[in-house]
Amino acid sequence: MRRDREQIKYWSLRPASWRAVFEVIKVNFTGTASMENACRIVFMICLIHLLGGGLYAQRDLKVIPPTDPELERKTFILPEGFEVNLFAADPQIAKPIQMNFDPQGRLWIASSETYPHIEPGAKPKDKILYLQDLDGDGVSDKTEVFAEGLLIPTAVAYGNDGVYVGASTELLHFKDTNGDGKADQKEIVLSGFGTEDTHHIIHTLRYGPDSHLYFNQSIYIHSHIETPWGIHRLNAGGMWRFRPETLELSVFARGLVNQWGTDFDRYGQTFGTDGAGGEGINYMVPGASYMTAYGAQRILHGLNPGSPKHCGLEIVESEHLPDDWQGSMITNDFRGHRVCRFVLTEDASGYRSQEQQEVIKSDHVAFRPIDVKQGPDGAIYIADWYNPIIQHGEVDFRDPRRDHTHGRIWRVTYTGKPTLKPVDFTKLSTDELLSHVDSPNRYSRSQAKVVLKEQGEKVLPEVLAWANKHSNDQLNLEALWIHQSFGKIEPALLGKCLNSKDHHVRAAATRVVGQLIQKVDSPLEILAQRIADTHPQVRLEAIRALAEVKQPEAVSIALQALEQDVDENIDYALWLTCRDLEPIWTPALLDGSLNVESPPQALPFLLRSSGSAAGTATLVQKIQQGTLDGSARLDALRVIADIGTPEHLGAIFDLSLSDNISDEFRHALLHTLYPAAVNRKIIPPRDLNQIKKLADANSPSIRAAVVMCIGAWKHQPLRDVVLSATQDEKISLQDRSSAIRALGAFSDQPAATELINLAKSKSAPILRRVAIEELLRLRPQQAANLSILFFQSASAPDSQPLFQSILQRKGAADHVAKALAGKTIPKDVAVVGARILSSSGQQDSALAKLLQTAGGLNQDPVKLSPAQMQTLVEDVLANGNAARGEQIFRRQNLNCLKCHAVGPAGGTIGSNLLSLGATAQPDYIIESILDPNAKVKEGFHTVVVATDEGKIYSGIKARETGTQLFLKDADGKELMILKDSIEQQKQGASLMPAGLTSNITHQELIDLSAFLYALGRVPEFTISTQQIVRHWETIQATQQAAFQFRRISYAAAATDNPDFQWSRVYSHVNGELAVSELPELRIRNRSAAGNRGMSFVRTEFNSESGKIGFKLNSGNGLQIWIDEKPIDSSELITAEVEKGQHQLTIAIDQSVRKTALKVMPVNDPGFAHIELPTGE
Repeated sequence: MRRDREQIKYWSLRPASWRAVFEVIKVNFTGTASMENACRIVFMICLIHLLGGGLYAQRDLKVIPPTDPELERKTFILPEGFEVNLFAADPQIAKPIQMNFDPQGRLWIASSETYPHIEPGAKPKDKILYLQDLDGDGVSDKTEVFAEGLLIPTAVAYGNDGVYVGASTELLHFKDTNGDGKADQKEIVLSGFGTEDTHHIIHTLRYGPDSHLYFNQSIYIHSHIETPWGIHRLNAGGMWRFRPETLELSVFARGLVNQWGTDFDRYGQTFGTDGAGGEGINYMVPGASYMTAYGAQRILHGLNPGSPKHCGLEIVESEHLPDDWQGSMITNDFRGHRVCRFVLTEDASGYRSQEQQEVIKSDHVAFRPIDVKQGPDGAIYIADWYNPIIQHGEVDFRDPRRDHTHGRIWRVTYTGKPTLKPVDFTKLSTDELLSHVDSPNRYSRSQAKVVLKEQGEKVLPEVLAWANKHSNDQLNLEALWIHQSFGKIEPALLGKCLNSKDHHVRAAATRVVGQLIQKVDSPLEILAQRIADTHPQVRLEAIRALAEVKQPEAVSIALQALEQDVDENIDYALWLTCRDLEPIWTPALLDGSLNVESPPQALPFLLRSSGSAAGTATLVQKIQQGTLDGSARLDALRVIADIGTPEHLGAIFDLSLSDNISDEFRHALLHTLYPAAVNRKIIPPRDLNQIKKLADANSPSIRAAVVMCIGAWKHQPLRDVVLSATQDEKISLQDRSSAIRALGAFSDQPAATELINLAKSKSAPILRRVAIEELLRLRPQQAANLSILFFQSASAPDSQPLFQSILQRKGAADHVAKALAGKTIPKDVAVVGARILSSSGQQDSALAKLLQTAGGLNQDPVKLSPAQMQTLVEDVLANGNAARGEQIFRRQNLNCLKCHAVGPAGGTIGSNLLSLGATAQPDYIIESILDPNAKVKEGFHTVVVATDEGKIYSGIKARETGTQLFLKDADGKELMILKDSIEQQKQGASLMPAGLTSNITHQELIDLSAFLYALGRVPEFTISTQQIVRHWETIQATQQAAFQFRRISYAAAATDNPDFQWSRVYSHVNGELAVSELPELRIRNRSAAGNRGMSFVRTEFNSESGKIGFKLNSGNGLQIWIDEKPIDSSELITAEVEKGQHQLTIAIDQSVRKTALKVMPVNDPGFAHIELPTGE
């Protein structure tokens, strides 16, 4: 009884998100709080918790739809030939979280009416239940509660004559021993999983092809699991792999924000979806890390950047479904009320993913599909959480609009083919079960294997005989997996699979070798053959399998993969294997017993991957002997710059002075010495005066590199070389800027004096600005005064880098604020400064307030009363124009697209707005515009860091390792900060600046809100699944550009002419690029009468070798080039290209063309595949 009371006490007082509590307690720069303040905070948290919801309602959802399932069903839009019926609904079921079928055809459901949080004093009442369709009419006839009294169970899967259940800290097993349909036996299988967040606890149980259980946990969870095989830990998100009968547990992959979908294709390749990420389908490589992975220095990305958040995943293979649906991946956009379908095609070692027409699309606000499974009849079953309110981070736990009692299971069928006859696999003989392993229906294959596994090892002789009888590679693989499920390797089967003509089978068998490495004879010999395989997917699996061979030779074999094409996945896998095996190969490399001589790039790759200095001397020797060239030599030099000793750098110094080397090689050597000095403070132990002979080299790049090295070494005898370069008007502004920084590196009074003179001079703005930036470190108050003079005379674009430098230097912002008091600067300059301060999370600083006064700005957030908000919402709904709002959203002075993407196009710093209107109410959108810091979305607070070098960094936290912190700044650039160098760290505000509306009218605010509310909700403002070119660059209308076009031809736009200034521009949500929004170059004798001229745009793309094509909405008024080759303008343009990156350039005659431009790649049969850019 006491234990029950303690459990109730624990659950009733536990927050749904401990992270929120910890964030509140971070009250000052050092992250510590006084005891008094801490007590106050805890008291406030408890008070808020006990008072329940209603205090911070975030959304004004007024219209709660009727709960009639038929009314919901009528809102569903399906592809032609498909229909949907209700399989089960409340009151028989409520709030389904996960579902799985068993071998008898019963549908098991984990159900929680409690989510997101149990009320104080309440007892847990959630359930595990199963449904049965007894008469085969596609509707459930029986519902049985199998287990109850649970608290938010999040996973269920049949197994071991019962069901496994993910429940908070534990993986449980329930069993019915007396046949009454209810569990009477409960076993704690594993415990120690984290519970920091109720929608992140362990979930998504799924059997792999090896009959192991795979399941996930999410970003805020920290798990420490003790098994007979040792303690296993997983901090943050990741995927577990578990063999229940032996309790063998391992981490299959790490990362993702909230992975609520996992499945395996017919050959065991693994895929996942992320309920809080934005990259669609993720290809899960064994041992790999993905976004948010704790401690990861590198990550792999998903296949659909800019995609909405997805929940659940099922790869369908069913004779009931159309042929072109076989192998499709079905998942759920629960925010956008959609069930989505993706089709994957192989791409080297990985895959490409393309979204198709939705399985179901709805505008019903409570339709929340969260899980999907193929059923025993071949139909698609969808678990509908049914709730107008989702998650627990945006709306109060006790919000009365939350639905706790409803839930549905929908069944989607294809009218063109009959459904399949369900089979009770528990009643079949071994031969019958094996016949279903050969089925084209994945449900039949998986359930037959579940039953075979439960029959025990006695089935293995029959399995082997069955495989030998059929002599089919696919069946050999299935037989190999059945043996693996018992921890067995059958050498003959393994050999057949490894040597199959089908690369899919070879890759799958190679993964088995890695997973059962201790039971495989001669694993190095086997994997060496796979590393030389002709298919990259086999090589990828072999690279990762070699990480399990704890012998030095394993890494040498893995590095042989560099002999063939290396794509992103293989490069990552090889990097990861080198790091995994570092404790094994390092001693062997040092004592000379490990040979990494071939291929030439192997040793540089190995050392760069690990950061180990072992073997660096060998690299130096190879460079001296000239046995490395090209990319292998550059790789080796980068390694020496990063980890070489002083003597290694001395050898590079000596070589740079040689007479018989090329300028290109000499330049690379000097750029090895420079970063070593700047980043590691290592100076070659040589007579540095010898470098002067290169100061007069014919090559400008050599002279510039020499100047940079002299400054980095602070070598006084050659100071005049640097000073001369700062004043040399014959060299480029970029090289003079580098020379000014080199001068600043001396950090003494003479340097400061020269910098002050430069800052006061009439030199180009970039030179004055760089001089001031150097003075920020040397003479901060003088630099502040000079900064104000600069701001008063420079343009806004020229001022932006200086503002950024001021914020990156500790204390500089305070000095500039003091210098700015009582002065005025141009409004545009002040706007830029305020925006940069806001994007750094420092909009409340003294400098931010003075900028408002000095520039005449109003940057204060706008807070509305409930009545004012209601009036504004009504105005948006009645008078908002989404089309005008999109134009406002795209304005350069608002910079919305710099941070926010809409689907695949735009910035990646802010949240993707792809389906904002389908998930957020107007009041939430309006408040986010008027007062961005009122409710900052999870994961989008800035982090402000001060280092021991006096630098300030700010941005969104991207990831963190034991020694490094990675931030993403407002420009989308990733910053790496050594944690040992951090003096202070605090949470900033939103990157979205307050006061956005100070430069827009009331009607523009209404229209902007209407546009955001329409995204993903209104068809014309919903991103199409069709591939469309959305990323463009356009030539700015400068005099230099116009001169070049008059002088040469329009074809110059397809070249890298330095006189052209290109800037980013994106297509509209509907995919059209409005030509009226593009800069016009007034080119004499080529413009029609009136205000028309020429515009130029380009986009880059990757393609396979062969014939490529693009469809245009019209070829009127266009001239087109692919790379630099002219192409006839028409609605279909084609070209023959080699594999790799290419460029499409289009000249638009605005006197002829009035319509927008819309360009779509042709990825039909007969055309080489085109991959378009995503993100920024």
